[in-house]
Amino acid sequence: MKSTTLTPAPSASPSNVSLSGFTRPGLEAWFADKGVPAYRARQVWRWFHAACAVSYSQMTDLPRDLRAMLEAALPLCATAVAAVHTSSDGSEKRLIRCADGELVETVWLPMEEHATVCVSTQAGCAIQCAFCASGATGLARNLTAAEMVEQVWHAQSAHSRSAVNNIVFMGMGEPLLNRASLGTAIEILHDPAGMHIGMRRMTVSTVGVVRGIRDMSETLPQVNLAVSLHAADDATRKKLIPHCPTGLGMLMDALRVYHARTHRRITFEYVLLRGVNDGFDHAAALAAYVRRVPSNVNLIPFNAVAGVPFVAPEPGRIRAFASVLEKRKVPVVVRQRKGDDIAAACGQLRRACTR
Repeated sequence: MKSTTLTPAPSASPSNVSLSGFTRPGLEAWFADKGVPAYRARQVWRWFHAACAVSYSQMTDLPRDLRAMLEAALPLCATAVAAVHTSSDGSEKRLIRCADGELVETVWLPMEEHATVCVSTQAGCAIQCAFCASGATGLARNLTAAEMVEQVWHAQSAHSRSAVNNIVFMGMGEPLLNRASLGTAIEILHDPAGMHIGMRRMTVSTVGVVRGIRDMSETLPQVNLAVSLHAADDATRKKLIPHCPTGLGMLMDALRVYHARTHRRITFEYVLLRGVNDGFDHAAALAAYVRRVPSNVNLIPFNAVAGVPFVAPEPGRIRAFASVLEKRKVPVVVRQRKGDDIAAACGQLRRACTR
């Protein structure tokens, strides 16, 4: 990736510039513009991203006058944690307040010695999937790279002994409709002098933004791609994803290009809704579709959302659906439900922290 400096996302205030949104080369350039040597920028970078320093006063190897200048000129963060809810399974949902007052939710998911952060990329969502809470109030704006990075940083800061190993851009919003800021955030999170999260430990989920998928194949070939499918026929998919930007044919064309360029297996996400897309005919159609490209299927039993008239299939029905895929040689897993008691499971995130 090419190094870039922070550029505020559409409708975000330019005053929201913070250290967290700079790439390391971008931060070095900012320091140079102030007449400060580049090695000082690298010191600050390590303090913030690797040591999770919460203030410049903790950066004791910096001169006092430099710390004072930075305190006045460059805030460390653009966001603050407004609330935290903890699930019975240990998952944590954070309500993040942005500098302009906008709210987003993010989830920290512990898995034995590993932990994953589910990152939101937009405040709200324009896609408005019928079963998802995130698009209920529409799209407010894109998030900046800083606002994405800080979701991980806040979780990392709270769990110094539980390093964040995986990042999934599966929270609120459609990541590939905020492609520039997403790319900058990934570069920052991957930087070896900071959090150093491997590209192959990051996953971007999309409903099928074709231009973004093709772009990922060229600029982020090591990042995992997940496709929110939810139906293998366009009619059903249109009902479930009313603002989906592409049909299944164009989507598969893009996925074939993606695989040809990256040689990476694609994950298809499929939310199971009783009586809507959980029939054996649906499973057979799903198998036929996904087998056109090297892939696996992640089945997600529907998580309850207030005011949404869907229910999850019975466990036996879920197992039978998975069995149809397995018999057709499609690798399949049923996603483990985590955080649903605090409305932190897949499809439950909102622009307010609710249980």
